[in-house]
Amino acid sequence: MAAREKTAVVADPSRPERDRLRGMLGELGFARVLEAEDGLEAMRLVESALPDALLISATLRPGDGVWLAQAVMKRPFPVRPGIVLLHLPGLLLPQRARLSAAGAAVIDRPARRAELEAALAETDVANRRLPEAFRKRRDELLDRLGVVGHEGRAYLETAVGYAWLDARLSRSLTTALYPLVGRRHGVSARKVEQSMRYAIELAWKRGRIDEQYSIFRGTIDAQRGKPTCGEMIAQLADILRMEEV
Repeated sequence: MAAREKTAVVADPSRPERDRLRGMLGELGFARVLEAEDGLEAMRLVESALPDALLISATLRPGDGVWLAQAVMKRPFPVRPGIVLLHLPGLLLPQRARLSAAGAAVIDRPARRAELEAALAETDVANRRLPEAFRKRRDELLDRLGVVGHEGRAYLETAVGYAWLDARLSRSLTTALYPLVGRRHGVSARKVEQSMRYAIELAWKRGRIDEQYSIFRGTIDAQRGKPTCGEMIAQLADILRMEEV
């Protein structure tokens, strides 16, 4: 499959700084860079473009860059951009620990290329830290379904997290999602799929049917009886996304 073109949104009140960041992003492989000089325009661009990355100046108005970062994190976007907050050195940033725990990166402004490249790698889907509340709820759903005690469970956890961050991965299982999970765990994409399938089969043999039905309801083929790996991943990612609404 051809590599998908990456999109970024740069939200910064300074035109020269936006130009500088756009140039660096182009060098780092972003084919499309959109710009906003305030938080409201930036939010509109995130809603319409669903970018892979969002660069935010902490001095953004109205509100500030932290407001925009938190507002984007709270929305159930099918593609959650990797957020990089550009912060002036020496100024207090009270929400820094909370932003980092939610998967954002904070670097000094003006950003240097090496720092920006590291921050984009940190917030990429493959590496981004998942919020604790998300991980807890995802694991609770897998427990209720009876998916326990097998390596396929670990692969499912990772796959659901990736699909929650970027729903496009659920539409490219064998060419994008499974290889991504495989790289994370050091196994092949085929191993990922086989192990997840076996974990689901065990769950549907041993788990509580009432819990399984309450989560999947009429979304599973009645004759097949259990979800495919793709159905399991997409359904759980959708549930976790819509619970935020």
